[in-house]
Amino acid sequence: MPKRKNYDDAAVTGLFNAQDGLATRVQLIALGVPPSTIKGRTRPRGPWSAVLRGVCADRGQWLSTATEIERLRAALLYGGPEAVVSGFAALRLHGIRGLPRELHGAQHAPAAAVSHAGSVKLLIPSDRRRVSGRFVAVTRTRRLPEPVEIDGFRVAPVTRAAVDACLDTKDAERVRTIVKELIRSGRCTAAALRQELEANRMRSSATMRAVLYELGEGIGSPAERQCLRRLANVAAPPPLWNRTVLEQSTGRAALLPGALWPEHGVALEVESELDAVSRERAAARRRWMSHVLRLTVTQVTPGQLRDRWDEVWVELRTLLNRPPTYRLPPGYVLA
Repeated sequence: MPKRKNYDDAAVTGLFNAQDGLATRVQLIALGVPPSTIKGRTRPRGPWSAVLRGVCADRGQWLSTATEIERLRAALLYGGPEAVVSGFAALRLHGIRGLPRELHGAQHAPAAAVSHAGSVKLLIPSDRRRVSGRFVAVTRTRRLPEPVEIDGFRVAPVTRAAVDACLDTKDAERVRTIVKELIRSGRCTAAALRQELEANRMRSSATMRAVLYELGEGIGSPAERQCLRRLANVAAPPPLWNRTVLEQSTGRAALLPGALWPEHGVALEVESELDAVSRERAAARRRWMSHVLRLTVTQVTPGQLRDRWDEVWVELRTLLNRPPTYRLPPGYVLA
């Protein structure tokens, strides 16, 4: 004769249904489900699955079929009532588009390793004891953000989520893509990202700091980014990048592309591949910079940056050793 259940099966079903097919061991025990029953049902090939420590699902083989929504729910149940989703998973919930392809649809990634792009980053209070595992990357923090609710999930504000995502990758191009998309979409500003980054005071922030600096200085091309790194490696005086000079009498503005050391009157233009018309315009601009603004204009190509940087730096260093007495001609100002 079958053993009579000593708990309300309808209540257990209702709990699973309300939580995307998931429940914690504590919740089930509170409904009267014996620990031995939970253990038996989550055994290999059993009707339930052990998802994370203390979290189970109402179907077998859950990890191989779980959706991203189910993984989010499981992570938050694992983290507890104060846990907050951050990082790449939070950016997806915020509806950020234009992210690298591998940041999307990662719900079927292997569960054996926690990959930042495909995992759920979870922030929990610093006094909680939870460890990362399977598809959950746990960070204990004293700066637990005030969450926003999106589709029933507790989610970090977009600025915190972006900083956490960027700090989880050393791929500068991926960081650059994330930051540009956030700024382009108007979801946050470079200043807000910089403020959040400073508040984190975390290691591994050099890549994001460099990207924010590049964007703040208007550095856009790969050649300019390479030039920036070259200058940093030789401890050159920090230049201004891609600044505009304004003719006050007419209000006309002109771009001074590349690096500019205004105290020394030196401009370094980083060449890129141009068509014949663009090359002629660039040559006319350099003549104007030299004859009207009286700047010393030098050029560097991507090939020279790559193969002959030492020669370029010798020439540039000589120019930068001149007394810092240059001033723009009367009637011109940097905008």
